[in-house]
Amino acid sequence: MKFEQITLFTSNFSETMQFYDEILECPMLEVNVDYFKVKIGETTLCFQRTKDNMQPYYHFAIDIPYNYFYEMKQHFQNILFLLMEDGKHSVYCESFVAQSMYFNDPSGNIVELIARASNITDEAEFTRVSEMSFVCNDLDTLYPALLNYNVTVHNGEPFNSNQLNFIGDMNDESYLLLTPEQRKWLFSDKLSQAHPLTIRTDQFELSYAIDTNWTLEPVSK
Repeated sequence: MKFEQITLFTSNFSETMQFYDEILECPMLEVNVDYFKVKIGETTLCFQRTKDNMQPYYHFAIDIPYNYFYEMKQHFQNILFLLMEDGKHSVYCESFVAQSMYFNDPSGNIVELIARASNITDEAEFTRVSEMSFVCNDLDTLYPALLNYNVTVHNGEPFNSNQLNFIGDMNDESYLLLTPEQRKWLFSDKLSQAHPLTIRTDQFELSYAIDTNWTLEPVSK
C-alpha cells in the first residue's frame, strides 16, 4: 500500500502554501484559487481551501532518510519550532525501528518526520508520506471493509476501535492511522477530530465527509 495522493482541507490557504513552498522547499505541482498540490517525494499532497468556518487539521508522517536524521533535525530546529514531548524534540519508536520529530504547519496539522532504519538514501530529502490519519467513529465497520485490500494491524496486534490502529500491508511501511475522535496526538495537545479528506493509494480510495461518513472504493488499475 502506497499513498499516491492525499487531499486535505485548510482554513489557512496562503500561509500553508508559502510554508511548503519556501520553508520546506517542496516542489509545487499545481496552484489555483481553490487548491494547491505539492510533491512530497513519491506522494502528492493536495490542500483544498475550506468554504466554511471549519479549521480542520490532520496528522501525517513524512519519511526522511535514517542516515540523515540528526542532520535534518538540526536543520529544521534552525527554521521551525519543533514540538516537544517529555522535554525532548524527538522520540525513538522500537516497534517501528524509527526516530521521529514533529512540528505544526500553518494549517495546524501535526506533521511528523520519521526516519525508518530501512530508509537509507544518498540524499537528505523527503521520501514520501508514509502515515496518514483517518479519524472516524465508525471504525468497527470500516476496518472489515479495508481487509478486502490485504491490510492488517501492525505487528499482528488486535484491532481496537477505541484506540489508535496502524493499518498497512506486509510489503510496505505505509500505514493508515485509524482512530476515533478525542484521542490526544503525540507531541501535541490537540485531540483527534474527524474532518473531510480523501486518501488515494495504489489499491483504494478512502474518503471522509461530514454528511456521508466514510466511503471506500477500489482504484482502477
